[in-house]
Amino acid sequence: MKSRILIISLIISVNLFSQTSKTMQFDGLTRKYIEYVPSTYNGTEAVPVVLCLHGLGDNMNNFYNIGMNYLADIDNFIVLTPEAIADPNYGTAWNSGASYMGMVLNQTVDDVGFLSALIDYTAALYNVDESNIFVTGFSMGGFMTNRLACELTSKFKAVASVAGTIGNSLTCSPSQTIPFCHFHGTADGTVAYTNNNYGNDAEELVNYWITNNNCTTTPIIDSISNTASDGINIVHYKYTNQNNNAEVEFYKAINATHQWLYEPVNDMTYTIKIWDFFKKHLNDTVTSVSSINEQINSINIYPNPAKTYVNINSNEIVLKYSLLDVYGRCLGNMNVNSKNFRINLNNLPKGVYILELASKNSQQRNKIIVE
Repeated sequence: MKSRILIISLIISVNLFSQTSKTMQFDGLTRKYIEYVPSTYNGTEAVPVVLCLHGLGDNMNNFYNIGMNYLADIDNFIVLTPEAIADPNYGTAWNSGASYMGMVLNQTVDDVGFLSALIDYTAALYNVDESNIFVTGFSMGGFMTNRLACELTSKFKAVASVAGTIGNSLTCSPSQTIPFCHFHGTADGTVAYTNNNYGNDAEELVNYWITNNNCTTTPIIDSISNTASDGINIVHYKYTNQNNNAEVEFYKAINATHQWLYEPVNDMTYTIKIWDFFKKHLNDTVTSVSSINEQINSINIYPNPAKTYVNINSNEIVLKYSLLDVYGRCLGNMNVNSKNFRINLNNLPKGVYILELASKNSQQRNKIIVE
């Protein structure tokens, strides 16, 4: 389930210093990922996040070359390209639900938890619009994308899978509707269009999400202009629902193999079409993290960012506070029983923390930054 990913050539300005290889500890494992923060990001506007998942045996550096970062510089969103844990026999593999004759690779690895924590960690570092989180993936990354859509439905605004479906070992139970887009080549010899050994077939997958999203079963059909000499003809199917907020789209790439299409070699660039699909489902308005905290919690926390202390002024009595790191680990707590108090930050290293405040009727979380 691996294919060579070729870089997309776009004539735009790129800030290479925004690309950073990082690691994080999760569930006793060191996890690697590439973080791309666009040159247009300034922290004042909450921005979307796009998660990009590679295929079996691939790595984050190769899959980064699908070029989602170029589009991020144009439309101001953060790109995360994580890497799966290596299986002893098959190379890097997501615990995606894909199975063959009952065998599931890396079955004990909590990739759903890791990818969820990665998004939360990024949201703690940057001004992220958490109502606009998207995920896409190729091959086994496409299977993992579908698993996230099945199990973390509410965390994502829309999803797009390429040459990867719902794995045989999964029982898919989405908690709600979700905009869905799929791309698949009819000549795919790795994840077959029909008689797929690892999960459901391409059209079966599309029909599953049509049913889940209460879409019309009669599609709007159009063909992508066929000018490239690649022997591939792409047919686009669009299934709408009454509210037009959870549509299903399907790009059937006739004669395409297990590959990521890109112009000018092909008639279409998957990366661009995926972002176009995501972009259609962006919220109309974006609220900054600071204003969300004020609206939800009705408290004033200052200074923030802080150096040695923060003051808390609340409209209701706070019974207890807890200070957590971005992984959710408690660093300390105290009973206060007051509307106004100060928290000492002298012993904390610079970074992002979560302040949890418990009152009689609610428990609220706020992001604070120690400089």
